[in-house]
Amino acid sequence: MTYGSILVPIDENPSAAGSLEAARRLAADFGAHLEGLAIIPPLAVPLRLRPRQSAATLMKKEWERDKQEARAGIKRFEAQARKAGVASVQGLAVEAEAAAVIALHARTADLVVLPLPAEDDLGALGGHGVETALLAVGRPVLLVPEKGLPAGFPKKVLVAWNGSREAARALSDAVPLMARAKSVTVFSSGPAGDEGPLHSAKSAVRYLARHGIPAESSHATAADEKVGDAILARARKAGADLVVMGAYGRPRFAELVLGGATRAILAGAGMPVLMSH
Repeated sequence: MTYGSILVPIDENPSAAGSLEAARRLAADFGAHLEGLAIIPPLAVPLRLRPRQSAATLMKKEWERDKQEARAGIKRFEAQARKAGVASVQGLAVEAEAAAVIALHARTADLVVLPLPAEDDLGALGGHGVETALLAVGRPVLLVPEKGLPAGFPKKVLVAWNGSREAARALSDAVPLMARAKSVTVFSSGPAGDEGPLHSAKSAVRYLARHGIPAESSHATAADEKVGDAILARARKAGADLVVMGAYGRPRFAELVLGGATRAILAGAGMPVLMSH
């Protein structure tokens, strides 16, 4: 198993530096095709400004400038990718809403690389673009902090496992990365006295063994609302440089109201995370 194609938005904001570097590096390592999207939001002049010709003209000029900057960004993106050893790369300028166009292009990619959102960058109603992408793309999403991937990535992988459909997808989706790791731990958590998650984690360990990936299982007692904290604590204790987990095993609104592992990880990981929904 490998990644034959990787998708990343072209964003020259400093917060996206890590995801761009990661996409280039992984495309070179896996010999994958790298596709970059320079997304230009559609021009939408508010109704109240349409009678004011000067305002509408100014907005159109800004929009045209955005398109020029997108084309320039594509050239830099392609040049940097080739310099990093990526054999096949293409940048595209697309005029569309970000979430829709990322989801559309992700359909024919093996891996989507996005910036890990900052703790205060999730949106009051969970409407952040990263969360929307996780639910929409139908592909594994590697979330990368601004500092990028550590040297030798991945060395130690922690798989957060609860036996759900989402966790199973993440486990399978991360096989190409885990095959390169020095150690893999399948971590489960649940209420005291409930051994079900631990037994299920051992099944995941056997699954990985069939793919030639040695792994061990680990378990911790934690209430449902504290599972995210337990995952992060175990990842840091183990020195993991990648967390693998399913995203939104319950509706996103429920996670917003009740708390949940996905939101806890997005807010506090500070390390690369591969999520699948």
